[in-house]
Amino acid sequence: MSQEVNPFAYVIIDGDGAVFREDLIAEGEDGGSQAAHELHASLQNFLQEAYNLPHIEIFVQVVLNLEGLTKALFVSGALKGVEDRACLAKFGRGFARAQPLFSFNDVGWGKEQADHRVRKALEMMEKNLHCRAVILGGCHDNGYATFLEPFRNSRKISLLQTTPAAAGFSRLPFKTTSIPSVFRSEPLHVVARQIPPPPGFRQPTPTLAKTYTVTSPITANPNSASPKGKPSTPVATTTASRSTKENEKPSGSWASVGRLSGTPQIIDISTRKPAAKERAFYQLNKDNQRVDVPIPKVDPSAQESFNEKMRKNGTNFCNRFHLLGSCKQFEVTGHCPYVHGDRLSAAEQATLRTRARGLPCNSGSKCTDPHCTSGHHCTVSKTCPNQASLLIGYEQNPKSCWFDEGCRFADVHGMDTVSAMASEVREFGY
Repeated sequence: MSQEVNPFAYVIIDGDGAVFREDLIAEGEDGGSQAAHELHASLQNFLQEAYNLPHIEIFVQVVLNLEGLTKALFVSGALKGVEDRACLAKFGRGFARAQPLFSFNDVGWGKEQADHRVRKALEMMEKNLHCRAVILGGCHDNGYATFLEPFRNSRKISLLQTTPAAAGFSRLPFKTTSIPSVFRSEPLHVVARQIPPPPGFRQPTPTLAKTYTVTSPITANPNSASPKGKPSTPVATTTASRSTKENEKPSGSWASVGRLSGTPQIIDISTRKPAAKERAFYQLNKDNQRVDVPIPKVDPSAQESFNEKMRKNGTNFCNRFHLLGSCKQFEVTGHCPYVHGDRLSAAEQATLRTRARGLPCNSGSKCTDPHCTSGHHCTVSKTCPNQASLLIGYEQNPKSCWFDEGCRFADVHGMDTVSAMASEVREFGY
């Protein structure tokens, strides 16, 4: 009699492999609401037919890595043409709101994060007397098949199949259902593709001497001729896919990224010696502390132009894009909270670099990133008495900074800001 009180069915879905349809995800909250209602109706029909449990309460829990799956959906091209990078999060919000017993849980990075929760929940619900049916949405992962072996005689457990089931599930006697109107029926393959650079960023053009283009095979016309009547020069052609080994196959997981995008490539086979690249460096003082390289004096007109652009934008420029030429956040997510656009002029970049130096680096004077745009010590505080004595308030502040303890770099006041190499040059009179 106690088992008949408040019976329910429990559905646990590994959302990293059992992926909802991309057309529903693209609609955000509306798509999530639609998916929840269709899933609830389909589960009710299955529970009535398989278990004779009409009108039973159904708990549905989806666990997934929200950020990882979002990237996979966009990189794979499943959400091609969708600009809203938060559409999956909105979908989950609509999914959970549509049904009071549905949840959409982000468990973050790590393969075992979702697996562990799915296994533990299924194990507990299988023992729960009030739980009359347990449905697992994880047929994509052979690890779940191994986990289910001890439960093979359980009448409670059923499987929700989305993509083709892994080989291990064929040995299990559980009932199976599928809901193609809600879930993708094919694995989400992530193929490497070129991510467009931020607006205004120009890729450096390679210097070519002798080149050939890797394209799809072209059938040559024997009657074709050059404009001057001479036979055209044969072009070496091949397919881009031959760059990979013939026996190499892409993995079925969205976490496995292909190595080629399949786009035409230009390969330089010239013997010309490449131009030497300017090596990145940073300076250290005699105590092995990071010393910032001096910035040229800012041009007043460039500073005025910079400030005017800032007022029009209403927000700050992206330091990494304008000073380094690329923004990792934009390349990965396609979004950056700061302004990209056309890159600032060299004089305006000096203004931006000066502003960036006013922000302390998280690693402080121990920073080893040669491309770091932040500051590593106070630009006012000096250790040389002759220079410090010229500053107003030096006698009241021996460390010579006007802001005293209110300075962002107060913890490194008094630090030697002279490069060890510069000291050596002066000592030897070079």
